[in-house]
Amino acid sequence: MKAFAIAIFSAATLSSAAAAQDSLRIRAPGPTVAEQIVEQTLAHRYIVRHEQYNTRLFRDSVFDATVVVLNSDATVASTIHGDVVVINGDLFLQPGAKIDGKAVSIGGGVYDSQQATVGGEKLSFRDVHFDTARTATGVDLVYRIPPPPDDTIPTLGLPGLYGLRTPLYDRVNGLTVPWGPRITLGDTRLVIDPTLTYRSNLGAYDLAATVQAEIADGWTATAFGGRTTLSNDRWIQSDLANSISTIGVGSDYRNYWRATRFEAKVAREWLFSEGEFQVNAGGRTEDDWSVRGGGPWSLLNRNDTLHMERPNPGVERGNLSSALFGARGSWAREKVVLNAGADVEVVLDAPSNEHFTQTTLFARVAFPTFVSRFGTQSFVFHTHMVLTAGDTAPPQRYAYLGGYGTLPTFELLSRGGDQLIFLEGLYNFPIQTIHVPFLGTPIITVREMLGGTGVGSFGRFDSNIGARLTLGFLSGEMFINPTNGDHVFSLGLSLIR
Repeated sequence: MKAFAIAIFSAATLSSAAAAQDSLRIRAPGPTVAEQIVEQTLAHRYIVRHEQYNTRLFRDSVFDATVVVLNSDATVASTIHGDVVVINGDLFLQPGAKIDGKAVSIGGGVYDSQQATVGGEKLSFRDVHFDTARTATGVDLVYRIPPPPDDTIPTLGLPGLYGLRTPLYDRVNGLTVPWGPRITLGDTRLVIDPTLTYRSNLGAYDLAATVQAEIADGWTATAFGGRTTLSNDRWIQSDLANSISTIGVGSDYRNYWRATRFEAKVAREWLFSEGEFQVNAGGRTEDDWSVRGGGPWSLLNRNDTLHMERPNPGVERGNLSSALFGARGSWAREKVVLNAGADVEVVLDAPSNEHFTQTTLFARVAFPTFVSRFGTQSFVFHTHMVLTAGDTAPPQRYAYLGGYGTLPTFELLSRGGDQLIFLEGLYNFPIQTIHVPFLGTPIITVREMLGGTGVGSFGRFDSNIGARLTLGFLSGEMFINPTNGDHVFSLGLSLIR
């Protein structure tokens, strides 16, 4: 059962947002993708927010349209059914932020949080600025022609808290603490992001670096190299939810292995008035080895072999090299939001000379269904699939089901293999006639999940049906397996699936 005690961890982040509304017009657009984004944004419904120096969008705020922040930095922890576009400022994503569309900074950078969810791309245009002029009807935007870039002087920055990135916690690494500077070369088309990561339970100091380069408008290249801890199960729970669940009740929704990995990709992106589409291709090579589970502290289940002491599946030791291909896109119209993508790995060299192709498909669509005096009801459909062709994949390419993130009546990650299908439907009923101070409106959610996984086949398909009551950051839910009658009940935090 999820613990109430950890709910206080998130309660301090709740607040409210303030701002003023303006009508924006672009008087002199420029020639780059940034100006196209501004034109597309202003062609649809949007909300303008501005506070001096730093515009804050607090966690308990929900915006049903694109939010434009003008002439200030933005700190975003809200739920936004659209894009966030910051003009002439930096965009800082906070834990708990949920943005259905893109996160865009024009004239600044996008500073990510691993506990924030962004459905679209995160785009920074540091060398693009707009002059603003207030008129009787709103604000005019005029593209400012930039001076010739000085590509000789590198810029050194310390993102996060003096270079300290967001810490994480799990049953293998213990406390993971990354630190590192960010080096921007020349006209900001090349960014080098080195990190030194301390993992308390392993006693390891991992060196790694990420490099990103803007090749041309719409074209980017990224590369990663270093030693790290890997998992195929991050899709089940967010980093923040997994860390809180591990600390509180010892439920870590991931299996892990260790690797030295090098990866490089080139991506091409197209922007449209109602969405975006990206394709990418590249390669990867890694040297893998197994890692033990257990050791870190938790409030509950610290010695339970199904929780904190749960062992990781062993992986095949050795080099695994692959060609990579991918595509992803998002589309939003009115209040309908679709995010989908596919990643394809064609393995060229594996520890036991396996040759296989593994495709990972994911999709999420959300839309309103009915408006009543209780509020706007909505439906969300989510799917995750892993399909493997050719030889059987090694265990480091398995995916898993079981536990509250997938099939709650089964033990945590008790079913796995190189073939997986998971389908989830959620019907939300907000009761807006009821308002609880500090917690807001209760939401009743009916959930149904169906999944199957195995080695070489999908095995047996099982379903779970249940209901959840959410009130602010608290939730309670019950699930039943209609085939055998197994049932579970939990109380905990709403950010944990």
